[in-house]
Amino acid sequence: AAVSGGPMRRARRAGVAAARLFLGGIFVYASIHKLQDPVSFSRIVYGYRILPAPAINLTAIVLPGLELVSGALLAVGLLRRGAALAIALSLAVFIAAIGFNLARGLDFDCGCFSFAHSKPGAAVDLLIRDMGLLALSIWVLLSRECPFCMDRLLGRGAGARANPRGAGS
Repeated sequence: AAVSGGPMRRARRAGVAAARLFLGGIFVYASIHKLQDPVSFSRIVYGYRILPAPAINLTAIVLPGLELVSGALLAVGLLRRGAALAIALSLAVFIAAIGFNLARGLDFDCGCFSFAHSKPGAAVDLLIRDMGLLALSIWVLLSRECPFCMDRLLGRGAGARANPRGAGS
C-alpha cells in the first residue's frame, strides 16, 4: 500500500504551492505600476489597437485591480480555484491580444511589468512566457492539492477536511 504522504505526493504538493505563490506574486507585482499610473497604462492598452475607445480607460482601471485581487487571493490560497480561473482567463486574453498583434505585424509595448518600451521582437517572448504561465495556472486550477491554503484552513474547497455529516456524527 502506498503511503499517503509519499515522496511523489509531497513533491506534487510542494510544486502546487510554489506555482500558486509564483503566479500570485507575479500578478500582484504586475498590477502595482498600473494602479499607480492608470493614464500611462491606458496608453499601453490603446497601443494594442484592439479595444474601442470607450473601453480603453475602463480596461486600464479594472484590469490592474483584477490582477491585484486575483494574485493576492491565489498567493494566500483563498478562493484558490476562482483566483486561478481569473488568472487563466486573463492570460488567455493576453495571449490572444499578443498573437493578434503579431499576426497584424504591429509593434506594441506589453505594459506587463513596466511602461518601458519593449525591445523589437519581444512579443514572441511574451507569447511563450504567457503560454507557460497559462499552463501553470491551469495546473493550479485543476489540482486537488492545496497545501498551505487559507481555503483549507477555513474548511473550504478541495483538500478541506470537513465532516459532511456534522461535528457530532
